[in-house]
Amino acid sequence: MLELAPGNIRIALDSADAAKRQIAELAGKVNRAKHPDEILTESVITLASGPLHCDLAPAVAGDRWEKVLATYEDCENLAQRWNELETEAEDVRANAVRKGAEALRAGKKAPSVAAVILDAETALESCSLVLTEAVAELRKARTAYNVLWRDRKFLTAYRDAVIADFKKQRAKASQAIDAIAGAVGETRRRYGTLHDLTVNYLDAIPEESYQYLPMRGTGWAQADLENALGLLRGQVNETDPLFSGDFLTMPLGEIAEAAEELAEDRKGPRENHWAIG
Repeated sequence: MLELAPGNIRIALDSADAAKRQIAELAGKVNRAKHPDEILTESVITLASGPLHCDLAPAVAGDRWEKVLATYEDCENLAQRWNELETEAEDVRANAVRKGAEALRAGKKAPSVAAVILDAETALESCSLVLTEAVAELRKARTAYNVLWRDRKFLTAYRDAVIADFKKQRAKASQAIDAIAGAVGETRRRYGTLHDLTVNYLDAIPEESYQYLPMRGTGWAQADLENALGLLRGQVNETDPLFSGDFLTMPLGEIAEAAEELAEDRKGPRENHWAIG
């Protein structure tokens, strides 16, 4: 059994107590340094989701959204760094405990761990502080992005670009529907002929099997295909400004008056649901 001189025991115990206090202080600092989950909350994370613009928006929208994403990436990196620093702080604590125990067994003064403890606690608190600042920057970046949707100049330019592309795509749809309608019609006719030759004339499918096969009015023979094509043709050839989209493409200065006129045209007699018949 290890025997220590009384003086050495007192020195060892005093230094062990000091080391214990330093270790406890580090633990307290670790606890006081805000965990990333308390800073990078769900509400903060949503700031970097749900962009409001598409590829037709003025470039400023894309630039500001990129700023949002870059700032959020900084936040994620800082949160990861905090976790690494927390692990390092735990290693410092464990190492201090080990060295203190070794010194006590040898009847020696425990080595000072104040410097490494200070470094560890400062690193954690600093990381929490920087992460908090980064979240504030993220909020500012998202606000700068959101404010575009209150900027009439931006919105008008965005709308003009969408109007131009909408008309372009509508023209393409009109051309495409004619081509696809012809192709679908020919395919349906060929399918009907193929069915008749295979089933009715060549008797290639036994009747006892055919009656269980879903081949009547299905696939290319289904009437819904014609109905769908009719619906598409009707839409691309629509002349009503509300349904064709022309109403929404009108100049902003005229659209309110046009809305009133269209509303008046569509007003019908109002029913009095409280009347006693």
